[in-house]
Amino acid sequence: MWNEVETEKDIENFLSETYDMHDTVLVSADYSTGCGSTERGMIVRSEPAKYTLRLVFDADWSESIEMIFTGVRHFNMCGFRDNYGNEILGCHLGFHTELMGKTRDDRLIVWSDGSFSPKVHGTSIDLKDCDSSFVIADGLKWRFIKKEA
Repeated sequence: MWNEVETEKDIENFLSETYDMHDTVLVSADYSTGCGSTERGMIVRSEPAKYTLRLVFDADWSESIEMIFTGVRHFNMCGFRDNYGNEILGCHLGFHTELMGKTRDDRLIVWSDGSFSPKVHGTSIDLKDCDSSFVIADGLKWRFIKKEA
C-alpha cells in the first residue's frame, strides 16, 4: 500500500514507521524525465509529474523502503567517499517553501540522508555546502517492500 506524504502528520508517520531511516542503506536509484522520442519526433519537455526518482533502501529496523518522488526539481546522490560508511544514521524529511526564491511560496518536499540547510539567495539555492544525498520534489509516496535480491 502506498503512503502519500501531504501533511506534517504524514511526515511524522514516515519517520516513526521507518525509525528515521536509522541504519538504512541506499540500494538503488532510478530517475526518469518522461522525455524521449516517438515516431513523430523527440519529446523534449514533459509534465513536471513525469520527472520521477525511485529510491530503494534496505533497513535493519524495518522492511525495505521504496520512495517515489514526483516533480523532481533537484537531487544529489553522494557516491563512494573514503573513510565514510554507506549507512544512513538518520534522515531529514520536511516541507520547504523558501527554495524557489523569496517571491514564491512553492511548497516542496525535501528528503536528505543527513541535515539539509542550503543557503537561499533571492531566486537561487546555494547547494555547495550540502554534503549529503538529497531530493527536492513536488511530491512523495512511499511503502515497505520485500528486500530486493
